[in-house]
Amino acid sequence: MWNLIRPYIRRGYRVYDGLFGFIYDSLRFVRFGGWPEDMTDPDQRMYNIIMIYHGLEKSLSYKQRNITSGWRQASLLMQLLKISNDAGQVTCHDKAAKQVLEKFISLPENVDIEKSLKIKLQLKELNFFDEANHGVKELTVADFRKGVLESPEDFFCSRYSLREFKEEVVSESLIMRAVKLALKTPSVCNRQAWCIYHTSDSEVKNMVLKYQTGNRPFGERAPNLLLITTDLKAFFAGSEHYQHWIDGGLLAMSLMYALHSLGLASCALNWSQKPVVDMKFRKHLSIKPNHTVILVLLVGFPDENNKVCVSLRRSIEEVFTTLEIKS
Repeated sequence: MWNLIRPYIRRGYRVYDGLFGFIYDSLRFVRFGGWPEDMTDPDQRMYNIIMIYHGLEKSLSYKQRNITSGWRQASLLMQLLKISNDAGQVTCHDKAAKQVLEKFISLPENVDIEKSLKIKLQLKELNFFDEANHGVKELTVADFRKGVLESPEDFFCSRYSLREFKEEVVSESLIMRAVKLALKTPSVCNRQAWCIYHTSDSEVKNMVLKYQTGNRPFGERAPNLLLITTDLKAFFAGSEHYQHWIDGGLLAMSLMYALHSLGLASCALNWSQKPVVDMKFRKHLSIKPNHTVILVLLVGFPDENNKVCVSLRRSIEEVFTTLEIKS
């Protein structure tokens, strides 16, 4: 009898466990998400500014742009820049946004109209500027081809998840170089809502690994550990409740390939944890409450000789399908 009902109990528990996790994630979105759009909060304001000035960047980048577009964004951006300026909380994104706005109102079709003249006067009241170039730039096909690899197959197929590393600790400068490369990862509206925590301290590593299942018996021997997170404050609409997972996953994969390009090996450890584990984890480590943990990444130098799993890849026929309209 028990053998008959046990599968149903297990399935029911999985559904219950999943629902509890969904509720926990939903409450975190309600508590820490950017949906209130509180522009007195520097972080929420920054993410809104990034989203808006990126919209203007896109408008500036079109070869045949709609000359009537962008004014709502320009007006709202001007309001937010004034808030940052008055609050004395100017960031690099405020400076970039100001320059993009200046370029927008200076377009030949915009420069002499009343809206532009009004914004131009308001911009003069802002006490900051940036000498770097923001907005758009022109690229030739040769510029794009700089990224072409002689053998893409060699690069992608030579990356493996490594679980045993040299004992040598990877310098923070080399880790930061990989992170800087990975920051080219695309994100929704260019919001870049990432935060990467790093440690090579054994006590800190072991505390993280204590709450991550699936790292025994190799985890504690990894010289470096990265915690990939995303900031819930960057996501406003209810439809974006999953976007932090997506953006965080994109960043994580870019980072693994960036590490690979620098001769470093990595192993991604999943963080599909129960709410109670996530809450206990946060009590012991200095993670901001609004940061969602995406995954743990072990990093180190490969040894002279290594063993890796030869994991079968699904065939191209299994994953590639032509999209069609239903008849």
